[in-house]
Amino acid sequence: MFAGEIKQLWRYPVKALRGESLRSAVVDFDGMAGDRVFGLYEPGTDKAVWGGSHPKLMGWEAAYPAQCGCADSAAGDPVLYEPGGAAWAFDDAALPDRLAATVDADKGVEMRKVKRDYGRMLVIFEASLRRLSEQLGREIEAARFRPNVVVEADLEPFAEYELERGMPIRLGDNQFTLQKPCERCVLPSWSPDGSNERDKELHRHIITELDNHFGIYVRVAERAVIQVGDPISG
Repeated sequence: MFAGEIKQLWRYPVKALRGESLRSAVVDFDGMAGDRVFGLYEPGTDKAVWGGSHPKLMGWEAAYPAQCGCADSAAGDPVLYEPGGAAWAFDDAALPDRLAATVDADKGVEMRKVKRDYGRMLVIFEASLRRLSEQLGREIEAARFRPNVVVEADLEPFAEYELERGMPIRLGDNQFTLQKPCERCVLPSWSPDGSNERDKELHRHIITELDNHFGIYVRVAERAVIQVGDPISG
């Protein structure tokens, strides 16, 4: 058994781009509202243009504009911000070319909705992040792992990987179900700010010392609202 608190919430409207920090989020069977709704592809194909192939993408940011004073709304289309801070409307005809030019996507990019067949949400534990940083002798940013939820809990570092799949986990007043640990790709080894720098030691460490996992996936059956500061337990 464990208990703790939600410390951060994040969503990523466009896969591979930096996301936005939230105070609250709506979650249902399809996942967090507004999260990873759009993807980038080579024009006319299903080949993804993603952070592992084009790490400069993480220099861009995507966020939904505030609606009716609610900064956490996912209504409408997101706004994209290039590394220098210039804002782009999602439907600006010049956006794909600008995006491709700044991330070295020689074949161009095309943005379109992602076909989602999952609704899981990624949770990482601060104790494990701190231990990972200690093991490598430098701070490892949570942003490298692109979590939806960052929690502080009274679990030993990496103990979350021993939790039983299918067990209930409460976030706020809502019951979620643990799906499985998150198997990592190469993405966490790339700097999350788009500077195109790679930490190969981190990549090797995750593979050899953490069985290539970091974070756990959870899922909820019905609509739920979670907020920063909500209690968690399992």
